[in-house]
Amino acid sequence: MPGLTANKEAFRILYWQLLLIMGLAVVLFLLQGTRSGLSTLLGGLAYWLPTLAFVWRVFARATARAAKQFLVLFIAGEMFKLVLSAILFICIVKYLPVNLLSVLIGFIGAIIAFWIASLLLLGRHEEVSP
Repeated sequence: MPGLTANKEAFRILYWQLLLIMGLAVVLFLLQGTRSGLSTLLGGLAYWLPTLAFVWRVFARATARAAKQFLVLFIAGEMFKLVLSAILFICIVKYLPVNLLSVLIGFIGAIIAFWIASLLLLGRHEEVSP
């Protein structure tokens, strides 16, 4: 089933993205202390959680939709993800005692981690495919 494979790959990318976010948070924790490490983790989660919701919603319905409907759902999901990410980022910075630079590092790190995980997993997938 192509839909099931895409779903599995999407969640695998999220898994590796979360590991990279946590690794970045640990590095900043060790270099700059607890507040910086926690701020980095929160910044990363501000991007990762909406991405998780996006993948869960879009790929849960991917097998039952035609290509055009999937594209519309994908674009709407991406817009929702971006808005939710922005809201989470603003709430974290405004209401929690965080280091702004570390939150930003975590947020940008989560975006970069998504692309790294995607490239590594999809590149490995292409090597295995005929």
